[in-house]
Amino acid sequence: APKGEIIIDSGALKAIKNGKSLLPAGITKINGNFEKGDHILIKDEKNIEYARGLTSFSSFEIEKIKGSHSSEIKNILGYASRDEIIHKDDLVKL
Repeated sequence: APKGEIIIDSGALKAIKNGKSLLPAGITKINGNFEKGDHILIKDEKNIEYARGLTSFSSFEIEKIKGSHSSEIKNILGYASRDEIIHKDDLVKL
């Protein structure tokens, strides 16, 4: 069962539909508490589910970096990590 949800903007939705990874810039909101590697839902701002995936970050980390450019992740979190919240290889479109 999914551990949480990520709400994304229209730009991120378009990227996912085109087979791209989910980046922090497209995230507008997070629901639930989850850890790195957990199964989460990806929904648009109208609460429609578009994808599911395995997250590369915890909900706590995503809350800090949402809306940011991938190049800012290291400065915000204080350590280097992946650029993608959910890599396209860990993402299933519905």
